[in-house]
Amino acid sequence: MWRTIIVGTFGLAIVGLCVFPLRSQENRWPERVFIGQVQPGPGSEAQQGPSPTVAASPSAQIASQSSEETPTITVVLDPAHGGADFGARGPTGLAESDVVLDFARAARIALEAERLRVLLTREGNQDPSFDNRSALVNGLHNAIFISLHVSSTGPVGTGRTYYYVFPSDPTQALPSLSSLNPSATAGASASGLLPQMSAAQSVQLQAPSHPALVQWDRAQRSSAEFSRQLATLVQNELAPRLKGSPPMPIPAPVRQLRSVAAPAIAIEVSSIEVADSKRLEQMAQPLADAISKAVAEFHYPANAPARAGINSVPATNSAGGH
Repeated sequence: MWRTIIVGTFGLAIVGLCVFPLRSQENRWPERVFIGQVQPGPGSEAQQGPSPTVAASPSAQIASQSSEETPTITVVLDPAHGGADFGARGPTGLAESDVVLDFARAARIALEAERLRVLLTREGNQDPSFDNRSALVNGLHNAIFISLHVSSTGPVGTGRTYYYVFPSDPTQALPSLSSLNPSATAGASASGLLPQMSAAQSVQLQAPSHPALVQWDRAQRSSAEFSRQLATLVQNELAPRLKGSPPMPIPAPVRQLRSVAAPAIAIEVSSIEVADSKRLEQMAQPLADAISKAVAEFHYPANAPARAGINSVPATNSAGGH
């Protein structure tokens, strides 16, 4: 009897020693797995994820979304001339190419404040060709083009906006330079903004194109009305800021605008013939403000006050898509 009890007790002790360590190992195993998931092993990089107990605040989410928003329009600013082409030269050696580059930099700051994307056809003393400048804007989906110039004569402190008209276009009669206000066109031909067109060039513009293709030298035709509206908005802003400027924009065959397949204008201020270059420097900010306000109104017409005589302009003016 005692032998049976002793054997049974010994057997139970052996079973207990085997079972309890296994249960202890099972209790510790989940902890070991958890630690292994959080701490990376040697040679691996830690990957930090968001805390499960902390959610991003609504303001942080809005800021993140705003920073990722892309502008719906690109403004291509074209400082004329550059390189060996100085443009008009003043009595003190001041070059048009330098002045318009400063104008473009000031305008870029003002336009970016309106949440618009801005590109320059040249950032320094380069001299892109007419076609290269046009190709930059024509390669964009949704853009406008603004070429900047300084005349060699004309009332100092004034500004004029030009939009392109084709000399052979019967629906848009091109006034002769002599019939326009002298103060509005002074210095334009001398500075190269309004070059004289030869008979051969006029015939070339009249040449018919394939109906499925857009002729490079007639690319502006598809955007002519938008260009006129943009020019009107800009001149409306220039006139009160630069006293003595004409009230309306000027239609003219500006060479650079002809091959741009997007709304395109040229702005020319007067004059490089100043004894003190500060006179032109002082025009940079009013010019930049006029450009930014007009472009913003052109791009966001629903949020801007209506202008007399100006039709509503769509917010999406895709290059070559009118």
